[in-house]
Amino acid sequence: MKRKLLTTLLMLFVAIATQAEDTTQRLVVWQKSGEKVYIDLTEEPETTFENGQLVIKTTKTTVYCHLENVLRYTYEGVMTAINTPKHRPGEVVFQQGSDQMSFDGLADGTRVDVYSIDGKLLQTQTTRSNESTVVSLAGQPAGTYLVKVGNATYKFLKR
Repeated sequence: MKRKLLTTLLMLFVAIATQAEDTTQRLVVWQKSGEKVYIDLTEEPETTFENGQLVIKTTKTTVYCHLENVLRYTYEGVMTAINTPKHRPGEVVFQQGSDQMSFDGLADGTRVDVYSIDGKLLQTQTTRSNESTVVSLAGQPAGTYLVKVGNATYKFLKR
C-alpha cells in the first residue's frame, strides 16, 4: 500500500515538474484553418497591420498573415512580471488599463485634468517628480473621457 502511494505521489510530482518546465512565452496566431503560428517572445515581436495583413517582425524574421485568415492572436506561457518600459529622460510613457491610465516621466507640477465627453471637469491632479501619475476612472460609468496632460489630450474609452 505504501509503495503504491509513493509511486502515485512520484508520478504526480513528475507531472507537475514537467508542466512547470514549459515556461515558453510566445505569441500565437490562430488561423481559421486550425493552424497556429508560434512566435517566441524572446525574439521581441512587433505587430502591425499593413495592407490587410497582420505583420509580425522579430529579431530573426518577419511573418505575414492575411487578416481574412486570422481568427485571433493570443499570448501563451507563464508571465511572471510585466517589464516597465524604459524611456529616455524627458520622454513621457503612457499606459492604459481597463479603468485607469498611468503616466511616467512627466515634469514636476504638470497638471492632469479628466473631463467627461460633454466637457465637465471630473478631477484634477498635479504630478510629483519621480512618481508615476495614475488617473483612475474606477468610480465613473462606462464611456469616453478626455485626459488633458499639459498640452496633450488623450481619449480614454472605459468599457
